[in-house]
Amino acid sequence: MKYFDPHIHCYSRTTDDYENMSLAGVRAVVEPAFWLGSERRYPETYFDYFQHLLTFEPQRAKQYGIDHYCCLAMNPKEANNLDIAYQVIDGLSEYLQHERCLAIGEIGFDRITVEEEAVMRRQLKLAKNLHMLVMVHTPHQSKREGTRRTIEILKEEGLEPDRVLIDHNNSDTIDLSVEYGGWSGMTIYPTKVSTGEAIEIIEHYSTNKIMINTAADWGPSNPLNVVKTAFEMRKKGHAENIIQELVWNNPVRFYEQSGKLKLDS
Repeated sequence: MKYFDPHIHCYSRTTDDYENMSLAGVRAVVEPAFWLGSERRYPETYFDYFQHLLTFEPQRAKQYGIDHYCCLAMNPKEANNLDIAYQVIDGLSEYLQHERCLAIGEIGFDRITVEEEAVMRRQLKLAKNLHMLVMVHTPHQSKREGTRRTIEILKEEGLEPDRVLIDHNNSDTIDLSVEYGGWSGMTIYPTKVSTGEAIEIIEHYSTNKIMINTAADWGPSNPLNVVKTAFEMRKKGHAENIIQELVWNNPVRFYEQSGKLKLDS
């Protein structure tokens, strides 16, 4: 079976991770732009980071038989500095047009502030103008409230639900995400959902327009958690075609809407 991790931060992973992922059957990944651990002080540092995700990281992944794509955006964690945020968004277009950029993301709420909403709306307008897919980050705190407000904003800005992936869902938010009608992501990560919790949600809602990811970064995360979840589903008797839908077909269906996804494997 082959696997697609639709949300992983390879920038913060080692080549050993790439090798282990490849050995386990991971053949494609999408890396959204994120907070690097400390706030950046200049807009230009974001552009250097975007260039790295578009050029160096795909080359590194290819050595291990993995297709690497990315999403680019002003991330929610650093969105409260409007001076820098707006400069970054205003300079995004040239990077978004790159063949390796599939969507604008991840965007959304962190602390659910007025500034974060302004930055989200500005990027949603950009996505609509450029007819791009959108990956949405749901907040760690006040998650249900933040997810509900995010969906209201998506509707107000006129985004097509089928072109939106709402990520980091758990049992508190999955009903809102599914009801919205877009794509729903779950992250197998210590502070998000466990393998068991994800499987319970899948058993309740099915695999329709649902995908799982690792969001593996510089924290206590595991880049093999998509594979491990598939393994646990197999142990519980889930059919291979259902598992393949979750870990390959659904990410492909969402991201191929970009017109740029061309997988070698």
